[in-house]
Amino acid sequence: MHSDWSYDGRLTLEQVAALFGRHRYDAVFMCEHDRGFSGERLQAYVAHCESASDAGALLVPGIEYADEDDRVHVPVWGDVPFLGEGVPTARLLQAVAGHDGVSVLAHPRRRDAWKTVDPDWLRLCTGIEVWTRKWDGWAPNQRACEWAADGGLVGVTALDLHSPHQMFPLAMELEIGAPISVAACVDALRQRRCRAVIGRLPVAPLTKGAMAKLARATETLRRPAWRMGGRMRGRVAGRS
Repeated sequence: MHSDWSYDGRLTLEQVAALFGRHRYDAVFMCEHDRGFSGERLQAYVAHCESASDAGALLVPGIEYADEDDRVHVPVWGDVPFLGEGVPTARLLQAVAGHDGVSVLAHPRRRDAWKTVDPDWLRLCTGIEVWTRKWDGWAPNQRACEWAADGGLVGVTALDLHSPHQMFPLAMELEIGAPISVAACVDALRQRRCRAVIGRLPVAPLTKGAMAKLARATETLRRPAWRMGGRMRGRVAGRS
C-alpha cells in the first residue's frame, strides 16, 4: 500500500487508515517508494504513520526499494535505517538481514522481474508476493507460488494499492498473541506466523492443483475483456 508520501500515491496516511478501518482491516503494511526518501524523511514518516493510525487501522511503516533499473522491487519492514535509492538487490537484502528486518520480493510479474531473480536472493528474503492484485489479477502467480513452496518463504498477498478503486479482498492473517502493534505485526511475518487469505478463505488451495488451474483460466479470460473495456471507456471519454 502506498500513500502520498510516494510520488504516485493518491491518499494521505490518515485517509489510508480510515479506508482500511472501514473495511475492517486491523493493520496496513505500508511500503512507500524509496525515491526521494532519506534517513530524516523516514523518521518523519514513521512518526506520521503512528499519529495517522488514530484515524482507523494501524499503519506499519515500510519502504519499497527498487534496483537501479526499477525492475526488482523489495518492500522492507522493521527497525531498518534508510538504505538509499537504486541499491543492488543482493546488497539490499544482505543489509536488511543484518538489521533483522523483513523483506519481500514484490510482484515478480511486473516488467518480467522474475527473469532477473538470483536464487541467492530468495534465501535472504522473508517472503515473496504470490498474488499481487494489481499485477496478477484474479489468480496467484504460479512461478511465485512454486518459489515460495520450494524455499520455505512466506507467500504474501498484496494489493500494491495507490488509490481507493484498487481495493480487493486480499489480505494476510497474522497470529499475534500480544496487543496489536507495529512490532507485533512485523514479528508475525518474520516468524512466519501468518497465512494469505482472500476474504476469510485461505489462498493456499488456489496455489496448486485443479483450483490453481481454474483460477488461472479465469484470469486468462478476464484480462483481455478488461483491456477491451478500458479501450472502450477511453473512446467514450474522448468523445465527451
